Amino acid sequence: MFSQEWPEQGDEICKVDKDFETYYLPIIYIIVFVTGLIGNGVALWMFIFHMRPWSSITIYMFNLILADLFYIFSLPILTFYYLKASDWIFGEVLCKLHRFIFHVNLYSGILFLTCISVHRYTGVVHPMKSLGKLNKRLSTIVCVCVWIVVVAGISPILYFSRTHLHTSSTPQQDANRTICYDTTSEELLHKYFIYTMSTTFFGFCVPFATILVCYGFIVKALIRNKMQSPSRSRSVRLVIIVLLVFAISYLPFHVMKNLNLQSRLYYQGIDTCTWNKMVYAMYQVTRGLASLNSCMDPILYFLAGDNFRKRFSNAVFRTTFRNENIV
Repeated sequence: MFSQEWPEQGDEICKVDKDFETYYLPIIYIIVFVTGLIGNGVALWMFIFHMRPWSSITIYMFNLILADLFYIFSLPILTFYYLKASDWIFGEVLCKLHRFIFHVNLYSGILFLTCISVHRYTGVVHPMKSLGKLNKRLSTIVCVCVWIVVVAGISPILYFSRTHLHTSSTPQQDANRTICYDTTSEELLHKYFIYTMSTTFFGFCVPFATILVCYGFIVKALIRNKMQSPSRSRSVRLVIIVLLVFAISYLPFHVMKNLNLQSRLYYQGIDTCTWNKMVYAMYQVTRGLASLNSCMDPILYFLAGDNFRKRFSNAVFRTTFRNENIV
């Protein structure tokens, strides 16, 4: 988290109100940790013990679970940081690692949802051409490539993220706080803005456009083929859930993050102070919303996964029946 200030005329400083994030972000992170851990834990249990043999789309979903759990387990320390009024006590290495984990989860989630959408598009729009091609070996290769691309593309975060010892100018505030930048320091801001615009385009805009095109063809094919089937229902639910995830988590975050960086770079006057404060506040809100994807993804598995609901019901019934017999 950075201490965001814009210089005004004279000696005044345009300071944003950061008190709300001390309460807002920890609440969101606790909700995401609890619901995400339960939802993804149940999904992981299902995929490992009750979804064999895996289909190719199950492989994408399993990797999406791993990305979510990777991020969820990092939330307790981040929650403690904001509850402690943005005072980072865990060292710079862990600060860099936390910011890296968040972005890896963000962009791997986007790419795995894109893979799932393209897979469903191919199966619905080109069912005959896709026979024998949508196999587990191809899905595994694609997942490995996604992890490599995401880790390589997000690795600059390890350079940009850093800690900074902040000394307050007023005795009412804590004299010393170590800040863990969620973006970067002022001297690297221009380079970071170029980097984040690049990741926004290649990591969000291109995948989102791909998803929209795929879903357009899927909807067209479903309208043309009026026959009801389980595959049709799963496809409709997939379209709805993925678009909701993008509308709630991914789109607002990318818009406000880049607006916030732009305001820090180019709008540094007394006339724009109100605008800068509003943008910063909305950016913090969307940071919380961006983390919600980790607890929304299990809804995708349950409603749009291949036979997930049926096998989940059978697994719960067998477990309950076994426990009753033991008692």
